[in-house]
Amino acid sequence: MITNIHDGEFGLEGNLCWELFGRELEVMIDRGVDIAYAEKCAEALNSLSEETVRSIWEASKRYFLFFCEYVGEDFNEDMDVKIYENTPAEEIRADVFPHVFIVNAPKDERVGFHIECDCCWEPEHGLEITILDGKLVYLGAFEDRRAWDDFDEDDEWNFVNGV
Repeated sequence: MITNIHDGEFGLEGNLCWELFGRELEVMIDRGVDIAYAEKCAEALNSLSEETVRSIWEASKRYFLFFCEYVGEDFNEDMDVKIYENTPAEEIRADVFPHVFIVNAPKDERVGFHIECDCCWEPEHGLEITILDGKLVYLGAFEDRRAWDDFDEDDEWNFVNGV
C-alpha cells in the first residue's frame, strides 16, 4: 500500500493513495516505527467506516462554519466555498485537500495516525484529521495532534466535539 519507501530527514517517507479522496499523499513514518505497523495504518485509512467518514464531513463543516463566524459573517459570501447550515456535510469534501499521512510510534496495540490537509477557508493553519482505532478523535487546525494525545471534550477547537 505504501510505495516509494525511503529514508527521510525525520524517518521513513513514501507515498499512499487515500481512496476516499482519490489523492496520493506523502507518508511520514517516525524513526523506529515498524513498516508492518505503518501498513496497518494505511490499510485502516482506506477502510474507514461510513460513520467515521460522516464524522469527518460533519466536523469539517463545523470547522468551516465556526471559522466563518469567527472571522466575520460575510466571509462565507466572499469565498468560493458555499457551505451553510443546511448544506449536506459531505459537500465540504471539495474544499479539503489531504497531503501528508503521518504515522507516529504507537503507545499500545491500537492503530492511530493523522493527516495534514489544506482547506480553502484556513490557508495558514489548514486542517488536521486524527484517527485512533477507526474513530475520529480530532479535527481542527493542524497542531500535530497524535492519536494518543488527550482530547478534551470541552475543547471548542476540536470540531469532533458535538458531532
